Amino acid sequence: MTKTKKTKRFLFYASVAIFIILSYVIILYAQGYKYSISQVKFLRTGAISLRMNVSARIFLDDKLDGSTSFFNNAYSIDRLLPGTYEISVQKNGFSSWEKTASVEEGFVVDFSAIILLPKEGEKKQKLFEEVALLFKNLAPIPVIQPKPSSSSRPKIKQSPSPSPSPTQESIQELYILDSKEGKLYDNTDGQFKEIANNVLGFRLSKNKNKIAWWNSNELWIVWLNDQNYQPFYKKNDKEMMTRFQIPIQNGAWFRDEDHVILELEQHDSRNRPYSIYRVIETDKRGGVNIVEL
Repeated sequence: MTKTKKTKRFLFYASVAIFIILSYVIILYAQGYKYSISQVKFLRTGAISLRMNVSARIFLDDKLDGSTSFFNNAYSIDRLLPGTYEISVQKNGFSSWEKTASVEEGFVVDFSAIILLPKEGEKKQKLFEEVALLFKNLAPIPVIQPKPSSSSRPKIKQSPSPSPSPTQESIQELYILDSKEGKLYDNTDGQFKEIANNVLGFRLSKNKNKIAWWNSNELWIVWLNDQNYQPFYKKNDKEMMTRFQIPIQNGAWFRDEDHVILELEQHDSRNRPYSIYRVIETDKRGGVNIVEL
């Protein structure tokens, strides 16, 4: 009888211990924790959120994780242990999108402006028509040059006119390029404040939150306001997005405030110049995606 009582008591306490351990694990799991074999402990998980312009398949570390739903083009990968993951978004007949995402405990890495562009067929032709119309309708870049006098105040460079050239006090443009000095100025308060130098051209985004500017080979972005979505930027932040080996001729914002399209000069086998186009995202996290048109 004594042995039987000891056995029952052992089984009872063992059951209680297992119940407590399982309850603890379930609670941790419900709170977003996951066991890390490599670190031999529970860690709070993170997630990756994706939103794109078309339906697509999502790959995590080269393995198919799933597809966007029929109702929207968003996708979420949850319960990821902290670490680095390779993400790929793919659709047949379209450009792909790839990133190295760094997941931290308890945080969601959000990529909310993914663009996949058509590479073939009628959709590609419509894309080229869209790009051609975009560059055709671009407004001239506001340009100034120094006045031909001892004064350092600049004036707008404009076509010959019977009326006198405007002085600095009458300049209405908020952002102006000094083409002679290659300097980009902020004129929002009526005083010329230098934003960048070695500038060949620039474009103000539709909502006036960013300026994309370029020199002969580099694309830069300057933030005019705080960016309240990932990746977060503060007002006046500047960052070089990418560098090319061939000259940049022109640029424009493409569809939103998160992508820029550049016109670059290429030469054929007989050294004749022709234009090619690249769409560049302004999110440098985990690499910059550049779509060749």
